[in-house]
Amino acid sequence: MLSDQNDEEIIKLYKKGDKRAFKFLIDRYTSPLFNFVAHLAGRENAPDLVQETFIKAWKHINRFNAKKASFKTWLFIIAKNTTTDFLRKKKLLNFSDLENDENDFSFSETIPDEHPLPDIVWQKLEDEAFLNKLLEKLPINYKTVLTLHYQEEMTFSEIGKILEKPENTVKSYHQRAILLLRKML
Repeated sequence: MLSDQNDEEIIKLYKKGDKRAFKFLIDRYTSPLFNFVAHLAGRENAPDLVQETFIKAWKHINRFNAKKASFKTWLFIIAKNTTTDFLRKKKLLNFSDLENDENDFSFSETIPDEHPLPDIVWQKLEDEAFLNKLLEKLPINYKTVLTLHYQEEMTFSEIGKILEKPENTVKSYHQRAILLLRKML
């Protein structure tokens, strides 16, 4: 039964000719991808972007390398790139949102934080509509990190692979996003 197998085993079955295997992966990841893409590009654009993500994954399934990343991470990389391309084409994404600020140092980051931990702050923001309004105001990289970390329960290392950024940069984005959210509250 497919549900008892991990993604890599299911991909091997698909490559051997089991057409239901890829359908199973689509069923497994449609909802998480939809939620991720909807946070970045809006619910109205999410169905098309998710479909495009799966088409790209299907076309390039032979490029998937389990030694480099899990299938889930690989799929979310495709979704992130597809969404970024869409936002650029629609001019909904500022290029300043994509700038590389790895060397950016802020004095405020060295001050001990006496506020609640980020996961506690996140839990307090239970109202999804309110949270979505706040997330819309964040730069795309910050929004992506928060969505993947809290909603998809990905590690900073996995998110780094998706964003093609070092893990410390992802942690920095996370910290800055939390600080911005606190200011907005």
